[in-house]
Amino acid sequence: MPGKLIVDEIEDSGGTSVIGRKNYIINGNFDIWQRGTSGTSGYCSADRWYFGTSGATGTLAQGSFTAGQTDVPNNPKYYANLTTTVADDNTNILQRIEDVYTLAGETITISFWAKHTTNAPTSFLIKTRQYFGSGGSTAVVINSSAQTTTTSWQKYTHTVTLGSISGKTIGSDSRLELEISNPNNEIFDLQIAQVQVEKGSVATDFEVRPIGEELSLCQRYYEKSYSIEDTPGSSTYDGIYNVSFSANGNSDSVVSIRFKVEKRTSPTVTGYTFAGTVGNWTYYRSGVSPTSGTITIDRQCTSSARLYVAVGAAWVACDLWGHWVADAELWLVQ
Repeated sequence: MPGKLIVDEIEDSGGTSVIGRKNYIINGNFDIWQRGTSGTSGYCSADRWYFGTSGATGTLAQGSFTAGQTDVPNNPKYYANLTTTVADDNTNILQRIEDVYTLAGETITISFWAKHTTNAPTSFLIKTRQYFGSGGSTAVVINSSAQTTTTSWQKYTHTVTLGSISGKTIGSDSRLELEISNPNNEIFDLQIAQVQVEKGSVATDFEVRPIGEELSLCQRYYEKSYSIEDTPGSSTYDGIYNVSFSANGNSDSVVSIRFKVEKRTSPTVTGYTFAGTVGNWTYYRSGVSPTSGTITIDRQCTSSARLYVAVGAAWVACDLWGHWVADAELWLVQ
């Protein structure tokens, strides 16, 4: 039609514009693993992804694609490998999308690739949850029909219309959740790649964002001083925070940390020595060998934090070495 925009044609077909950022999932390509490449529960490995065990024993670990494979498009490097060794129902992987206002009342399409390797889940569900925060209205949950996997990668899509927030009471830490869950009490494994949530009723091609942009999006919720490849708590000098300060009259050295990315909320800050001891930094002062000193964190906000390091002597020059992590993830369970 003369004068009709390309974007209009896309919207008329039930999809969304590819202009701008269409995927509401952060780290849907599983490129960022700041916490480590394997974990057993909670926020434990892939950034922004929560591993819910519901009493089961298992791991959420990094899986690697063979370079040049063509089963999953866009040349992804990694996928999420969910494996259970002790069964319980409702084992899941989920992402909490900040603010229940997000996509409220909209028709959205969820898409991802999945398979199993050894133990097939009898079925799995694709769930959306609108959580209205602490003191807010009762959560609204919508389940897909039962899905099944094979040992080959397949693309799964699910379209749903989210409820309106009109008339709802909204408290703090509200969110929209996407959950991929096995409701069956069984041992199983499930591999998942390229997760996308977008407006509209059509699953469009997965949006691949620049890796630096994806890391920054993740760092709004979790940031560390360690190099990207180092797990917090490991023994390493890589990326170590090294400063020289004089102690005050209370035998403390004071250090200010400025975060690279402003956090969602005031984070929980944890310190480590370069040897990996939690809750301490290492200090060196004249006449004393490198020693582990206790950290006190105060005055943290969305952009910075302050550390007191107990160095054992007042008004003395000290060198300090240490690492830190700042965690501002969405933890609240309603």
